[in-house]
Amino acid sequence: MQIRVNGKLFRVEKEPDRPLLWVLRDELGLTGTKYSCGLGICGTCAIHIDGVATRSCVTMLSAVSGRAILTIEGLNNGKDLHPVQ
Repeated sequence: MQIRVNGKLFRVEKEPDRPLLWVLRDELGLTGTKYSCGLGICGTCAIHIDGVATRSCVTMLSAVSGRAILTIEGLNNGKDLHPVQ
């Protein structure tokens, strides 16, 4: 399956019922998204999917096909850090 993260397409071969958090961290190396509660309560794993804040620890890989994912690494404009970073 292909997913779009921070404007780039990635091919992900892992199981579709895997939490997006672990795909981002373990397979794509985007470690700015953190793990904490694992229940979608604390917001530590929050990312944007199609512009909506979403908890990546409870969002399965299968739910993001064809959608735009934005992580904290994707907030900068290419040279300057975003204030959130």
